[in-house]
Amino acid sequence: MKLAIVAGEASGDLHAAHVVRELRKLEPALTTFGIGGDMLARERMELLHHASELGMVGLFNVLRHLPMFMGIMRDLMARIERERPDAVLLVDYPGFNMRVAKRCRQLGIRVIYYISPQIWAWRQGRVRQIAETVDHMIVLFPFEADFYREHGVPVTYVGHPIVEQKAGVRRAARKDALRIALLPGSRRQEVEGLLPPMIDAVNVLRRDREINAYIIQAPTIEHEMLEAILKRHHSDLPILPHDRGEAIAAADVALSSSGTATLECAVLGTPVIVMYRLTRLTYLLAQRLVKVPYFSLVNIVAEKEVVPELIQHDVNGERIAAEVKRITEPATYERITTELAAVRERLGEEGASRRAAEAIMSVVQ
Repeated sequence: MKLAIVAGEASGDLHAAHVVRELRKLEPALTTFGIGGDMLARERMELLHHASELGMVGLFNVLRHLPMFMGIMRDLMARIERERPDAVLLVDYPGFNMRVAKRCRQLGIRVIYYISPQIWAWRQGRVRQIAETVDHMIVLFPFEADFYREHGVPVTYVGHPIVEQKAGVRRAARKDALRIALLPGSRRQEVEGLLPPMIDAVNVLRRDREINAYIIQAPTIEHEMLEAILKRHHSDLPILPHDRGEAIAAADVALSSSGTATLECAVLGTPVIVMYRLTRLTYLLAQRLVKVPYFSLVNIVAEKEVVPELIQHDVNGERIAAEVKRITEPATYERITTELAAVRERLGEEGASRRAAEAIMSVVQ
């Protein structure tokens, strides 16, 4: 069996790699090529382009780099047309992947989409495009399966792979020094926008108590980039590589960009402050389009505010520090950790990657 895979972000690269590992158990002769990161490369996928090339945040950043995206698209589609894989597996990253889906449908190649675009949150009209171009959706949340069934899209719910990926990682006991994990994101613009105010918040908190803070480096972010930001802000915070979750589990609080990392915090039971910064024009556009009251996956899954969300001008050192102080008050901290455990239960049982692999085999066969 031959698959083309497109995973344009660090989280998609990780989740797709686990699925490929399970697929190879079912089909040892599996070959793969496409766009991904280091994790898919370790699973012997031939990378046409690395996911780090596609790491843009915001509509206008993407528009500025449009020639690059068009070149990557041409390379990918030329290879797909030449190789004629049994199916194309698209992983999240909807702005790029929905265009791939349309072109693959025109070529008569099966399209399987793993990790749904969040069209239930905004641009719900896009479900018609999905129905026309995607053969099968594989989703992580039960409400997504209900949404697609209502719109006539073939769908399989598998649960969230984070549950199995973090199995066996345990929370560390709290100590006197407050431990803070900084998760500034997996895309360059995210890190440039979020890491400086996170550093400022640590400096504010250090006025009152001992703080043990560290940065967790996403696989798609260069160590040199983080060091340059630290140098500009006269900070010596240690940089830790992304691991199975031990660094997050060791923290009392995490400061995180909005994305999959927030669900890692939920599964590991670490209270998290979620933040998001966009260009002014992109933010104004998002205000008109977004249909849900929250932007963090933790709160979306919980269907209520469990963890704080900071956006735009609220993402500053003083405000972040104030939220850290508020959520580490004993009663608030206990409430949040209890509600995170409930979020963890909503993410399903272990085995999501295996179930996704079985769904892919069923579609291909």
